[in-house]
This record gives sequence, C-alpha cells and structure tokens, in this order.
Amino acid sequence: MNNESQALVLDKKDNVVILLSDAHAGDEIPLKGGKGSVVLTDDVAYGHKAALKRIGKGEEIIKYGHRIGIAASEISPGSWVHLHNMTSAVDITFKRRIDSCTPNR
Repeated sequence: MNNESQALVLDKKDNVVILLSDAHAGDEIPLKGGKGSVVLTDDVAYGHKAALKRIGKGEEIIKYGHRIGIAASEISPGSWVHLHNMTSAVDITFKRRIDSCTPNR
C-alpha cells in the first residue's frame, strides 16, 4: 500500500475517487472519507479521478454525490477517469443554466 497517497471520497454514491497526490499504476491507495482502498491500473495525477468500481458504458459518473458525466466506454476499477473515457455532464448542465438566465436590468 502506498502510504503517501490518498484518494478522497465525499459521498457514499460516488463511483470515482479524487487523487490527493500523484500515484502510479499498481499503487494501492487508501480512501479518505470511505472504507478500504483502490488499486490503480493507470497512473493518475493529483486532482484527477480514478474509478472506485466498474462503470459500464453509458452509466453515470458520480463525484461528490453528483452526476458529472457518462462513461463513453467501460471503465475498470482503478482506471483513470477523464475525457478520454467519459463525456461531461457538467458542461451540458451549466450551459442550460446559463441559457435559462435573464439579464439583470
């Protein structure tokens, strides 16, 4: 187990964790805010996401208890999760909120 790295879990619904330092494939990372650990299958940089469990193609990516994206392909536990294997739901939601605003006059 890599005792120098940790991964953050803020909500029990989360299926991804956030790395609190750079970590490498094969590292077993303890979960801060959750039970257990995750073994990385990819190098994951500080602040990036790794899958906590298997996420099937088309399934929601949940971070901090909120849907942030949809898996574009199957994502294995410990894999780096980023725009190469997910589509962002945040951008879509944000644009809808902006488009629905009326200017203050």
